[in-house]
Amino acid sequence: MLLVFGVGLAVYFMLASVITSYIVYDASDLYKLNWWPTRCFPESPSNGVLVHAGFDASSPTIRRKYPEIQMRVLDFFDSRVTTETSIQRAPELNPTAVQERIRFDSWPVNNGSQDAVFAIIAAHELRKDNERKAFFAEARRVLNDNGRVIVIEQLRDVFNFACFGIAALHFLPRTTWLRSFRTAGLAIKDEFKITPLLTAFVLVRPSTQP
Repeated sequence: MLLVFGVGLAVYFMLASVITSYIVYDASDLYKLNWWPTRCFPESPSNGVLVHAGFDASSPTIRRKYPEIQMRVLDFFDSRVTTETSIQRAPELNPTAVQERIRFDSWPVNNGSQDAVFAIIAAHELRKDNERKAFFAEARRVLNDNGRVIVIEQLRDVFNFACFGIAALHFLPRTTWLRSFRTAGLAIKDEFKITPLLTAFVLVRPSTQP
């Protein structure tokens, strides 16, 4: 009975993770951008940066969504910092994704210059609190007074555990994200679900909060 249960559980998580990954990454609006950017931005951003960790699946669609946007794509992949196996392989599988290599804590972007900072399924690759604090401090630094930081992540919650099992430990709890935002000097303007497994945070400088 234990063997049958164990095999059944393994088969369940294998199928559930594959199906859920399709729903989250392919079937949802995550990379299609049909509706969630409208909720994030009251007006179309004229400039912005997209920051990723070796895998960029978003910038082409963002540029189609906002054809007037002046956007830079910054890659903070560093094998000494971003140590997960899957993200280590990403630059090899997507060699054309890299546009500008940066340090996660030092972006070559002017202070207060950006309408938008996009971190889409990327910031969780920074596993240490101080790394995420430095990353979001840079996001705050480059943001202008009316700008917004868009962070989209899967959370370590019951929904993701139900679909991914122990692999959901790779995701970070909501409380950890809130602490990272707060210590970097960012405030939450909006928070919503793109799917039950995918959470979007819209962050602003505290002075821009109503």
